Amino acid sequence: MGLLTPLFLVGLAGLAVPVLLHLTRQERGKPVRFPSLMFLERMPVQEASRRRIRHWALLALRLAALALLVAAFARPFARDGGLAGVGGAGPEEIVLVLDQSYSMALAGHWEQAVSRAKEMAGELGPLDRVSLVAFAEAPHLLVRSSPSAAPVLQALDTLETSSLGTRIAPALKLAGSVLEASRLGRRRVALFSDFQRAGWRPDRDAALPEGTELQPVAIGGAEAGADNLALAGLDLRREPGAGRERVRVRARVTAVAASQDRETRVTLSVDGTDVETVALSVPAGGGAPLAFAPFTLAHPFTRGEVRLTDGVLEPDNVLHFVASPGGGPNVLVWDLRGTGESNLYLRGALESGGAEGFSTRITTAPPSAAQLDAADLVVLNGAPVPGGAAGDRLRAFVTGGGGLFAALGERSPFAADQAGFLPTTAGRVADAAREPRRLGFVDYDHPVFEAFRGPRSGDFSRTSFYRTRQVEANSGARALARFDDGSPALVEGRLGAGRILVWAGGLGRLWSDFPLQAVYLPFVHRAARYLGTRGLSPEWHRAGTTADLASLAEAAGAGSVSAGVVAMAPGGGSVPVDPEAPLLFLGGQGIWEIRPPGRRPDRPMALAANVDLAESDLARLDMEEFVVAAGGGGAALSASGTTAGDATVAAGEDFEERQGFWRYLLAGAFLMLASESALANWLSRARVA
Repeated sequence: MGLLTPLFLVGLAGLAVPVLLHLTRQERGKPVRFPSLMFLERMPVQEASRRRIRHWALLALRLAALALLVAAFARPFARDGGLAGVGGAGPEEIVLVLDQSYSMALAGHWEQAVSRAKEMAGELGPLDRVSLVAFAEAPHLLVRSSPSAAPVLQALDTLETSSLGTRIAPALKLAGSVLEASRLGRRRVALFSDFQRAGWRPDRDAALPEGTELQPVAIGGAEAGADNLALAGLDLRREPGAGRERVRVRARVTAVAASQDRETRVTLSVDGTDVETVALSVPAGGGAPLAFAPFTLAHPFTRGEVRLTDGVLEPDNVLHFVASPGGGPNVLVWDLRGTGESNLYLRGALESGGAEGFSTRITTAPPSAAQLDAADLVVLNGAPVPGGAAGDRLRAFVTGGGGLFAALGERSPFAADQAGFLPTTAGRVADAAREPRRLGFVDYDHPVFEAFRGPRSGDFSRTSFYRTRQVEANSGARALARFDDGSPALVEGRLGAGRILVWAGGLGRLWSDFPLQAVYLPFVHRAARYLGTRGLSPEWHRAGTTADLASLAEAAGAGSVSAGVVAMAPGGGSVPVDPEAPLLFLGGQGIWEIRPPGRRPDRPMALAANVDLAESDLARLDMEEFVVAAGGGGAALSASGTTAGDATVAAGEDFEERQGFWRYLLAGAFLMLASESALANWLSRARVA
């Protein structure tokens, strides 16, 4: 037993009042008048027997009434035993949060999560309310504060896993907003997930309301998916030449947390026909590259698929692509020194991308109008933004849809009349003081870096930067990478229809060892393809991103997206496309078709979507750290979701509120007082008689 307000026990001192009344009460006999004594002085005679307690039952009733009143105000409650259930569990607001990311497609995990959620929904009390939130990268509120479990059970029957990754913080934020609107005293969040470490980033805005009980329901065991194989790094190398264009498909197989080497087979399929299968050995905890023989790319929107035969998690066993003939972007490099050391590495990276279709030209003078007309991408390799007519030509080139990559070297001051051209403000060149600087943040959601987000797909943090140029992102610009001190390393901006990337340093060995890192070559290639997309269409996108169909239509020679166009999802169903804003959210893995209204062409426009490979890493969160972070990080949380310092008080309030012993004690006190009044009246009448 416990007392919520124990100071009211001081009122027990009032029990002495009835005892004193009984001991000090004066009783007088009925006077008898005699004529011969009426002039004598009356003197009361006290007897010792009148100071004794004569009516013990009456005293007991009065003491019991006072004791019950004091106990009622002290508000007792029971923590354990049978009395702890008195009054029922009390009404509760419950939010069921269900993870539907593609890692839940692991054998039996999704069925287990749905079954557990249904079981919990079926345990609702008559006054409870339940909500259902399903989430992957973004949460969706499917049922809100329902007094019945029927809508939740119906929604659970229609749900299935998605092709997207896990983002736990937004789901908790949505669940918290539902609980904040509730008036019920008890609140609980039940989170059903496999709790991947890659899916949780602490967020203060995602902290649950005070007093909320967080109930993590872990799905699957810690060993689940330990030997998972995943396909990553899909890369199409074009081989232009006489006649038809040929394409070589390359990829990589990674063994995520595998305890032993694995043998596997990977198949390439083009337009629904298997063209080649290769066998390879994947080392434990590592990866193995693979390359298929080149095939002829004869038709626009040729569809391809790289398929792994024996992976544990099915969505990461396949990579889709869509390719059309046409080659890669034309790159114009402006380098003041022409054959300088920094240009050596950049030129080598671009020329090694000849199979990518890159066509590279180098100039030591500001780009001419003819050079810009033939280019899709301009690289300022340590060169300044030109002023005057040359600067106006470059600005018009970018505004019209061209790409610009500016590597800020020693000689990269801005021309006075082009100060607002780049999305950054450049400062002085800074040398590393004691230790070289490193990249502390990379936005792997961006197309330039998304190929590196999978396990063992490249590590940018190993690069050492000896010199950097201090830059500050302007309004509207986006930092895609930052150094370990928080300063921007790579900044993206827009100018009209064109894109600009600014690298805070040189691209040669005098600035960093970046050219010696394994990520240098694919980074240069992906940045060049991202910026030089004028008239080109990417071979694949990441599921969960938004594709611009205007560039797809331009690449297909359609010019623009016509009215009535629909997008056919890989799993069936159609999505209407607004020709005024032709953007398509790629919510599923596979091939998306873009069809004109009323007909189905033989080779419709298409684009491919692949899953986020960060989801392939099934390493689990530390649950204690997660519960603390989900509570806001200000204090350690108990299993019920209360702070450690307030756990006893919060639990006591909860028990006392739903037990309500004080009501019974108060009723007993009134009953005792009524009995005392009846007994006192009866004794008074008996004494008079």
